[in-house]
Amino acid sequence: MFNLNFSAKIKEAEEHIKQGEKYLKTSFTKWKPDLDSAIDEFDKACTCYRVAEKYEQCRDLSIRLAELQIQKGSTFFAAKSYEQAAQMAQQSQDLTTAAKYYDKAGELYTEGGYRDSGAILYERCAPQFQQVDRTISIDFYLKAARLAEQEDKTYQAADLYEKAAMQIFRTGNFPKTTELLEIVTKNLTTLERFDRINRIILYRILLKLFNDDSVAGRNIFDQACQDYPTFEQWEERNHIELLLDAFD
Repeated sequence: MFNLNFSAKIKEAEEHIKQGEKYLKTSFTKWKPDLDSAIDEFDKACTCYRVAEKYEQCRDLSIRLAELQIQKGSTFFAAKSYEQAAQMAQQSQDLTTAAKYYDKAGELYTEGGYRDSGAILYERCAPQFQQVDRTISIDFYLKAARLAEQEDKTYQAADLYEKAAMQIFRTGNFPKTTELLEIVTKNLTTLERFDRINRIILYRILLKLFNDDSVAGRNIFDQACQDYPTFEQWEERNHIELLLDAFD
């Protein structure tokens, strides 16, 4: 019974596609394709394929649906269709293609002025690729952070830059990690979120020590003690100083 239901859904999808193709045809009496009706039919077909677990068919049709929505000027819904295509690619274990389609969805959200939606998408998807391809995860975190900055969401941007920095650290790119943590420090200082700065300063000091640059680490420590009373009073402050002394 289960397979029969799937078979019925596949047949239903094919009927919707056939009807959608008719709406796209033009003639002497019909000069323009009926995009709205075709989009509606293809959207219904995608739902049928998804229910029937025909993920590749749903993926391919979602891309076609997105192209029609772009043609119509509906970038938001085109982005949604690319998201659906990405999800179907994930179901098929094609994670490289999934990442490409998620990125396209993010681009469309941004182009359409929906930067919040783009940032949310990139942030949500970034962790999914950490074990597959860390560079994708990093790219998504950075894109989310920049979109958050454009929306003046400084705290969210700081959080995203920190997440990107932690992923970059795992690749061994310490200079880039340091650069991002400096941005995080600047953003948190602007917001006077001193409760979070202590940990970031510690990361920056440790990075310098990893690079055998105890002088730079000491400079960061001294500057933090001067600029941030919360750091000077932090319970870990003395332990950090002892660590620096050991490297001198």
